[in-house]
Amino acid sequence: MKFLFTADWHLSKYGHDKNREETSLPERLHGIKSTMYQMGEYCVSHGIEFMVIGGDLNHTKTVIYSIVLDILTQFIRDYKDRIEFIIIDGNHDLSGKGTNVVSALKGLDSEPNVHRIRGEKAEFYRDRNNDILYVPYSHNMIKHIKENEAEYLISHFGLNEAILSSGISIVSDIGLKDLSSNYHTVLLGHYHLPQEIIRGDIKLYYSGSTTQLDWGEKHEEKRFLVVDTDTRVIESVPTSGYKKYFEYEVTEENLREMIQEAQEMKGLGHFVQLKKIEKVNTDDIPDDIRIIDRTEQDITNRGVTSSMTTMEKFERYLEIKEIPENERADYREMFKKLVDSCSEETL
Repeated sequence: MKFLFTADWHLSKYGHDKNREETSLPERLHGIKSTMYQMGEYCVSHGIEFMVIGGDLNHTKTVIYSIVLDILTQFIRDYKDRIEFIIIDGNHDLSGKGTNVVSALKGLDSEPNVHRIRGEKAEFYRDRNNDILYVPYSHNMIKHIKENEAEYLISHFGLNEAILSSGISIVSDIGLKDLSSNYHTVLLGHYHLPQEIIRGDIKLYYSGSTTQLDWGEKHEEKRFLVVDTDTRVIESVPTSGYKKYFEYEVTEENLREMIQEAQEMKGLGHFVQLKKIEKVNTDDIPDDIRIIDRTEQDITNRGVTSSMTTMEKFERYLEIKEIPENERADYREMFKKLVDSCSEETL
């Protein structure tokens, strides 16, 4: 069996973006749609009949935008009789946690070429023909993962050994030691940074998001994966057709070189900014190139006061560390677990 694996599209209306003239779609939504059809056409041209989506098609959890639903259903229908879609829920696809939740992807259940494995009922599905275990995001997904085994595991969670786009790892409920004796290959959604972790007999892949969704994902090479279960070969294919984020550190020594590079990338339509890491004369920098100054930072006044709650202080910490907004939910969740596990005296 050969299939395309992707995850973390994060479809939303992105109402603050400028609209693309050719499609009238907000910039990021236009880019995501472009990668969707790139993957669809790749499947058709390479004779791949299955596309597996590892969660987080939706971005805004409890909100489903009509424009998103229209793009998604039209995409599915455009490949009717050509591509079978196997979809699991991610945390952003669900209205909450626990047993009484609803999936934003429920509207796809009536599409004949979609098989959705429903996370809202904490289900999992085993494809015995190809020995693949599909476990959608749910309140007891870790239990399902630890109690089962298969050649391939496809799911949506954060792993202890994996890293976020910010370069930080988060303590998780599951690590490679929980997977290595039960699975040979693990394909995951949830973390947006494309990465592979290969230890001993287990290979684990995050396909990552298909586009750079914000400055926190700058310079990342986005992709999808092509999986061949017969040969056990996994190929990484770069995505294209979206505006990328480029940031260049500038000093007096490299200023002209970085300005030229920034102008070239901006001329290609990408988002560009220059980051000053030492005092630099900015007179030569064009007005249309964004500049951020990291040469002078007040390290004494961080805006944290004794009257703040513990969580308010933590929120300020996330801002100081410039953690991307789309990653903060994971940090908040883990911090809350740590707070709940500590006594009031410890805090």
